[in-house]
Amino acid sequence: MAGLLQDKVALVTGGAQGIGLAVARAFLAEGAAVAIADVRADVLEAAAAGLPGRVLPVTLDVTDEAATEAAVARIEAELGPLAIAVPNAGILVLKHGVDTGVDEFRRVLDVNLTGAFVTAKVAARRLLAHGNGGRIVFTSSLFGLRGGRENSAYSASKFGMIGVMQSLAAELAPAGILVNAVCPGQMDTEMIRQLFRDRAAIRGVPEAEVRGALEGRIPVGHLGPLDHLAGTYVYLASDLSRYVTGQSITVDGGWQID
Repeated sequence: MAGLLQDKVALVTGGAQGIGLAVARAFLAEGAAVAIADVRADVLEAAAAGLPGRVLPVTLDVTDEAATEAAVARIEAELGPLAIAVPNAGILVLKHGVDTGVDEFRRVLDVNLTGAFVTAKVAARRLLAHGNGGRIVFTSSLFGLRGGRENSAYSASKFGMIGVMQSLAAELAPAGILVNAVCPGQMDTEMIRQLFRDRAAIRGVPEAEVRGALEGRIPVGHLGPLDHLAGTYVYLASDLSRYVTGQSITVDGGWQID
């Protein structure tokens, strides 16, 4: 039986671990060929080696537009015409706003927001050139919909991403290119584990206390497994969502309704 993404070519940035790697795995399971891009070549190669199917690892700094254009050209030469792009690469600086350096703030925006814009822009140009529609699925965040303590830089980048997503959705819909965002809540990733460590240091409390307080706020009672999140990306990348664009879909175990 053909998968939901059979023979589609997808690019997932930040694909060497965490959400990006889970999305790549889910896309492959649905029949796609997937290029995973990441700035860390060693981690990237190891991730690619552990994936089944047609996988192309691409070392990439998403803030570099020329490098992104070259990466997409390589992907299309080796895998075929691009159909799906997932701007997912991101970093986190967990600090109180008053303690966040301007250089730190700019770096988070550069990777998370400018990098996502560059990825989407380069991908959209290829999708327009092919004339067959396509999908762009951003990874925003629960903190792209609301602010929170120690999240000034990260939240700003993720709020901005939703603005970019909505603007591109309006511009690209006539060409059949649908653009949406997934807003994950507290997922079981290395980034969230680093958050526990950083927040424990900031607040002078045990790491287990930080984790317990956070999980206690989630109605389903635990961090989100990545395979429970990846299906949302499959939905938005497939024909199941062909009348969905400009949307920010929250996947947070009920965090926002508690």
